[in-house]
Amino acid sequence: MMAPGLLIVLSNDLGATVPQTALTITIAAIAMCFGSPILATLTSQIDRRTVLAGSLALYAIGHALCAFAPNLTTLIALRTITLLGAAIFTPQAAATLGIVIAPERRSAAITAVFLGWSVASVAGSPISAWLGANVGWRGTFGWFAGLCLIGVVWVFRVVPKGLHGAPLSRDAWIQVAKHPALIAILLVTMVSGSGQFTTFAYIAPYVANTLDPSPNTLSLALVLFGLAGVIGNVWATRRIGQHGATSNVTISMISMCAGMLTLAAAGSIWIGFVVGALTWGAGVFANNSSQQARLVGASPELAGASIALNTSMIYLGQAIGTSVGGAVISSVGYRWLPLIGAVVLLCALALSYRATQKGRL
Repeated sequence: MMAPGLLIVLSNDLGATVPQTALTITIAAIAMCFGSPILATLTSQIDRRTVLAGSLALYAIGHALCAFAPNLTTLIALRTITLLGAAIFTPQAAATLGIVIAPERRSAAITAVFLGWSVASVAGSPISAWLGANVGWRGTFGWFAGLCLIGVVWVFRVVPKGLHGAPLSRDAWIQVAKHPALIAILLVTMVSGSGQFTTFAYIAPYVANTLDPSPNTLSLALVLFGLAGVIGNVWATRRIGQHGATSNVTISMISMCAGMLTLAAAGSIWIGFVVGALTWGAGVFANNSSQQARLVGASPELAGASIALNTSMIYLGQAIGTSVGGAVISSVGYRWLPLIGAVVLLCALALSYRATQKGRL
């Protein structure tokens, strides 16, 4: 969540265009897409505490090395390797809860994991945007490396030793591939992620070009977006037990579409931007967490594999959305980003309805 806030600073300092600099997002996302299921398989029989702490250690070391990258190509390579730590950590954090939490509390607990993503938007993205403008992108990567080290120690202390998940074999992936409802839900994740990142990957230059170029404005915009995300995720966590994950997904995608359409129509004025960002943000993290719970509900015995693949679909969606956004910028400019994103999200909403029908068969 750090890169979108740093795009302008990286672009100016490394002498690259914004779409070129956005390759730091696209290429890393592709690597995470394929890396998540592969690494989930390779680490499935390792102690969960070791896996979680080790993946965060990779994250810390990688961010420190990124701070010394001499050029954009090196930064892309280092950041891609670094983010493989996230490809391991995110699905394994959710899967670890599946081991230690009672079945009746599992959906709410997995949803709560993604409160961390919301907090990342509230704190990580605006802080990185502010730090990037004031201490440079190298200093920002250094600060994040230090925070990651704190995470390593914390996770190592609080996660019990001796937790092991079910080994992921080739048969588990084959079973997921043959499960119509799971494949349909995973497709929803990919398309909705594409719609979100068509705009979010370029949130810094979008705000600068349509609203105000001040770094403080960008930080405020990201705070608004993230606060709405926290509220939306808390809402999803509390609501999911009564109404189910599918209902949450539908409402969250409608919220995202409405927010992007508001930005497209009135994002160049403050009131329009605030309403659009809050409405969009309220659906983003509620959607991600509810999709995870939806997969667990569709097939609890395949949760380890399906959650890993869902993470892959999130990252594939990010890569596709960032590429689409770059093409939109090059052809018609920044103002069209939220409208294109809304159209993609409407497609995701239609696919979600179809996934619901498959689940009833």
